[in-house]
Amino acid sequence: MTGVDSVMTSTNDTILSDRPTDVDVMRAVRAGDGVIAHFNDQLLALPKSAPTLGETDGFARIRAIAISLAPEGSLTRHIYLLVRDRGSQRWITMNAYDVQNVCVEGKRQS
Repeated sequence: MTGVDSVMTSTNDTILSDRPTDVDVMRAVRAGDGVIAHFNDQLLALPKSAPTLGETDGFARIRAIAISLAPEGSLTRHIYLLVRDRGSQRWITMNAYDVQNVCVEGKRQS
């Protein structure tokens, strides 16, 4: 879980314009040999983005993160965060700077 936390906290705090659906996120994770971790409203400091999500304290409430493997040689990667957005939930996309490989059940990436 430490690798997932590290990737999640390395975001650039800018919500990208695409609005992925559950199907889009699952497809990206499967295609990229990634992982999904679930949380119970994990607080993530996003002082620029939190107000966009209706949060007044500078923290987003994370319910899940979806991470695909970063392309080799890449300095960033897209991550998908399932967040609370004014009482409902939706996926958002952000760039993350931590491009380490995360453990996938059944195999380890080096």
